[in-house]
Amino acid sequence: MPKQLYKLLLAFLVTISIDCFSQKTLQIYFTRFGKLKKFEVYNGDILEYKLKGQTSYRRSKITNLQDSFIVFSNDSSIKLNQLKAICIRRSNYVIRLFQSAFITGGAFFLFLNTTNNLINDRTPVLDINAALIATGLITTGFLIKQIGVRRLRINEHKHLKIVDLSFNNLSEKP
Repeated sequence: MPKQLYKLLLAFLVTISIDCFSQKTLQIYFTRFGKLKKFEVYNGDILEYKLKGQTSYRRSKITNLQDSFIVFSNDSSIKLNQLKAICIRRSNYVIRLFQSAFITGGAFFLFLNTTNNLINDRTPVLDINAALIATGLITTGFLIKQIGVRRLRINEHKHLKIVDLSFNNLSEKP
């Protein structure tokens, strides 16, 4: 009797855990250097996208994913075949670390050089070479930020799918 109860309890917990975490996802498949890559976008994520015939990206929060529609928080919806490009901003810890290090390093270098020139009574307080070095460091920080951004143009080699991971209806026969 305890084994049957244990199995029943385990089956119940598995069913509840699948129900709690099942949601629709927008999956983007593409090949890069011969390997299949996949990005997933969930409900509640902010999607940056460009529609066909437009030149700028839009940012909207996804509230629902239907069969071939994406519904946003401002009650607008688009079809998957209207998308021209998608911008995915998923930078990892190393990229954020180097970005912040270069930006704060450039600002700190300019501050230290200017403070040193004030203390030592040098005539050009703001040194041109120090300003160029600080500008280079800050620019490098912003360029490192762009490394974490992936822009995908939707074409015949990149596939978009909306996948519903709900396992509630598996026992029903069609």
